[in-house]
Amino acid sequence: MFDRKGGFVLPVQLISFSIFFAIVMAYYSWDQSFKVSLLETSQYLLWPLFFFLLHVKVPINTLEKIVMTLGMVYVMLYFFQFSNPSTVYFGKPISGGDEFSEQRGVVRIIFPGAGIFILSIFIAITKITQNSKKKWFYIGFAVLGLIIPVMQVTRQFIAGVYLIYFYHFFKGQSLAKKSIIVAAFVGGTVLLINSDIPMIKGVIETQQRDTKLGEDYIRVQAGKYFLTDFSPNTISKFFGNGPPSWGISKYGKFEERLSNTHEYFLSDVGIIAVYAMFGIFAIIGFILMWYQSFVLDVPKQFVYAKYYLWYLLFTSFTWYSVYHYHYVIANIFALYIYHKSYMDQKKWDLIKNSLIKTPELAKEKYIVEYQKGKNPLKI
Repeated sequence: MFDRKGGFVLPVQLISFSIFFAIVMAYYSWDQSFKVSLLETSQYLLWPLFFFLLHVKVPINTLEKIVMTLGMVYVMLYFFQFSNPSTVYFGKPISGGDEFSEQRGVVRIIFPGAGIFILSIFIAITKITQNSKKKWFYIGFAVLGLIIPVMQVTRQFIAGVYLIYFYHFFKGQSLAKKSIIVAAFVGGTVLLINSDIPMIKGVIETQQRDTKLGEDYIRVQAGKYFLTDFSPNTISKFFGNGPPSWGISKYGKFEERLSNTHEYFLSDVGIIAVYAMFGIFAIIGFILMWYQSFVLDVPKQFVYAKYYLWYLLFTSFTWYSVYHYHYVIANIFALYIYHKSYMDQKKWDLIKNSLIKTPELAKEKYIVEYQKGKNPLKI
């Protein structure tokens, strides 16, 4: 964790240390025991895996295969669960209120492991425009990436995926193709809005209701509370409170009562929940991560990693994608792929530039890289 710099190293360091220190803060501010806090925090402790992946130099191609395989498993199990709604096979019937519920006109299943699915569909759309040998497979998978978010009736999920799809296929096209893409996007949206699909109707009705509520919207109220009144002392407002152990510790019971009496859920306030649990330094880490996703170049074959980070940003205000265990392993995979591809490209750019300026020195660097067993630039 201390032996690297550049890329996404600093953001992941800040987030990792904030999560570890939150164990101390839960004890200090809420008298939650270290054992209970460690067990509750364990679901977030995968972040340092980023440095292990860098250490062992896992090939990006290997991670792509893993993600796509698990993405297909996700799709199969999701449709199996959707076709058998009477029994909850995966997840819990009640977890924060809506992991498996009947609302918005349909059976709504917030299926575990969504982060891997999101990353896999972004890989798919990237492979389509890269003219992959398995193009038709990726086209079919990308179509499922449009259908499943609608079936899950989650507005952030739907909007995040659809906007990134639009951006990916829109950029770099000729004016004529851009016009066709815009017309198709607008036309498809109008058709969906005016359709009789219960899922779409449920989303529209919920959005209209929440818009009318304004500041009275429950998530707005919850966000204000967790920002200003949740922490019991000034130190907690700076370093966070740690994750509550739901219904077990005094801290967990307080959070449980808060959800029962006020319907304030940490999972409903996204990045504000990160602040409440892990403090300001974790927020700085995420801000740096998103800033770098806009300024650091990534090779076009790995642009899906950038899209995934943008999806996290888009959904971070009212969804738990930034921190939840459904997403954290995919967050790490995306950051590792982005970081490794960026650093590799930066290294080869230096070699290429030195070849132009000092051919002999560049040749020596090339030979050294080749002897180390690395993939050398084709010179």
